[in-house]
Amino acid sequence: MLAGAMDPVLHLALPLLLLLALRVETRMAVLLAPLAIIPDFDAAFGLHRAAFHNFIVVILVPVALMAYSKMRRPEWLPWAVVAQFYLASHIVLDLGGVAFAWPIVKDQLYFDPEIKFNLEGGVNFEFHFDYGLQRLAPMGETDFLSETGFALIFLAVLMAVIFRKEALASIRRLREILKGLLSRDS
Repeated sequence: MLAGAMDPVLHLALPLLLLLALRVETRMAVLLAPLAIIPDFDAAFGLHRAAFHNFIVVILVPVALMAYSKMRRPEWLPWAVVAQFYLASHIVLDLGGVAFAWPIVKDQLYFDPEIKFNLEGGVNFEFHFDYGLQRLAPMGETDFLSETGFALIFLAVLMAVIFRKEALASIRRLREILKGLLSRDS
C-alpha cells in the first residue's frame, strides 16, 4: 500500500463535511463532491498521483474557470471556487507523495508530518516532519475503504441513530434538493 494513501470515502467525505460545516450551499457542495475523487482517475493511465494530481489540473484549470466566471459568468464563480477546493483538498490529503510539478518534474513531492504523544513521565509530544522529493511510485494496492473510512461511516451511522429526528429532517431536505434538480432537467 502507498505511504499516506487515503481511500476514496475519506477523499469525498472530509472536504464535503468541511464545506457543509462552513454552511456552503448544500446543493453545490453535494453536486460537486465527486470532484474530490477525480484526481485518482490518473491511475487508469498508469500515472497515479501524477497526471491529475499536478498544478495544471489543480490550479491552472480551476483558476482559468474562476477568471472566466468572474468576467463572463459571475453566477458560476461560487461553483468554480468550490470545484477548486475539492480538487485541492485531494492533493492536500495525498501529500504522502504527489507529482505536483508533473510533467516538468517527474518526482513526487511528499510531506510526512508525524506527531507522537505519550504520558510516560508527564505529557510528552514528539514532532517530526519529513519532506522532499521521491521517485514516482506505481500505484500498487490501495484500500477502497480503510479502517479510518469505515470508522467515519460507522460514526455517521451512530450519529444518525442518536440524532434520528435531525437525520430524518436532513434526508427529507436532501430529497427535496434532488427533486428540485430533477425537475429542472425536465
